[in-house]
Formats: sequence, structure tokens, C-alpha cells
Amino acid sequence: MSETTTGQGLPAAPEQDEVLMVGDWHGRTAWMEKVLRAAFRSGHKLLVHVGDLAVLWPAPNDNDKFTKILKRRLDEYQLTLIFVDGNHDVHPRLRALPRNADGFGVISDRLLYAPRGHRWSLSGVRFGALGGAYSIDRRTRKLGKGWWEGEVTTEADVRRLGRGRLDVLVTHEVPAGVDVVPQVGQLPEFIEREAYANRLLVRDAVRNTEPRLVFSGHWHQRRTALMPNMDTRVHVLNRDLFDGNVVALDLGTLAVREYPLG
Repeated sequence: MSETTTGQGLPAAPEQDEVLMVGDWHGRTAWMEKVLRAAFRSGHKLLVHVGDLAVLWPAPNDNDKFTKILKRRLDEYQLTLIFVDGNHDVHPRLRALPRNADGFGVISDRLLYAPRGHRWSLSGVRFGALGGAYSIDRRTRKLGKGWWEGEVTTEADVRRLGRGRLDVLVTHEVPAGVDVVPQVGQLPEFIEREAYANRLLVRDAVRNTEPRLVFSGHWHQRRTALMPNMDTRVHVLNRDLFDGNVVALDLGTLAVREYPLG
């Protein structure tokens, strides 16, 4: 199991009342800038992203504009972004990142990757990370350019997260037991089967850690539901360009409120 870190090494987030929880961005620069600008104006210092951020994406001449602009805006607004990996992320590059003393993969001092199974604490709130999901659009993407080996959550990832209690679990996939509706219509049976297998693993992680809250993305919709036979509430966050992409989490009470961008 990953050791729990205190978050003291986070440059802009020593003690806070609220953090922003953010859904998929898919490398969309204008939307990213809109969210960061809103966070700055509302006085927030830390954002936690549920994956499909799409940093370090392969680009001609290694000109990854999204990551460059994201780093620049984080510095400009004095913000920190912690993210887990989704399915549409470059897994080999994320796993090769150097780790800081708190166990985060470092792209910059303000842009930090939370590896699968990682735990950390913010203002006494216990967070855990469990990225990964199955790409239901894999047939339309090319391996090594649009999707990468290692995208799915594994049993080893769940074991790495361990069984210690959490307050907040950050995942990309939605745990089984929470209804979601595919936004691409009816899926072929084999894709449904593979996607659901990943959801079962996330459900196992939720049962193991009994968090108060789970934040997920992946299915491009805003939903909230209780896990069956548990006191865990799951918040599914919408994708870029849509309402419900961002919510605010109160670290004192664990209350969640919508965060409209206007």
C-alpha cells in the first residue's frame, strides 16, 4: 500500500477550506483556461482532477501546447493541480515521471500526478487515487497515438491502494453500482463487458476503503448516487464544455456544492 503523505510539499495548498474537484478536460485549452481563471477569481488554490486531462500528449516536434499553457496558467494564477490518470492519458509518460518527496509524479511544482494507489492528506482529509478505465472508443483510436497500453485499472492497483479508510477516493472510472448512461449510444457487448470489469475493480476499492466520497468522470455526465449498502456518495463529474465539470469540496465538512462557471 502506498504511504499516506501530508500534502505539506504542495506549493500552494498548505491549509484550505475548499478545493475544486474537476472532470475530464481532454486537452481542451480554452476550457482549461476558463476553469483556472474562475478558480483564481474565487480564491481557490487547489484543483483535483479525475483524469483524461491529456497532458504530455504526443505532438509534432514535441510541441505539446496544452501542457505548456497549463503550466504557465498554474504559475500565473498561483494554483496547484493534482490529477489521476484516465483512459485518454499517456500512461508510459506519466509512469516515468520523477516522484517528489510526497510520492506525486512531477510535471512541474504545481502540476502533480497522483499514481494509482497513492494516498495523501489535505487539511486532515484522507485522499486516495485510483486512475484508469477502459476506452469504449478504442476502435476509433490508434494504439500509441490515441490510447495506450496500461489504461485499465488492475487488481494490483486496487491492492496498492489498500484497505485503510479514506475520506475521499478520486477515480476516473465510476464504480459498479452507480448507474451511468453511455453518451455514444448502445455499446457492443464485448466493450460493455470490458468496461464493466474495470468498474467492478473500482467498486472493490470503494468497499475496501469505505470513503465518504468518490469523485469520478469518464462517462461525460453529472450524476450523484449512494453506493449500494454503503454510506459512500459518488459524484460523477461532467466533461469539458458542459455544466457539472467542476464542484467545490469543503474540507471541513466534506459537503459538495456545484461550481457554475457562467
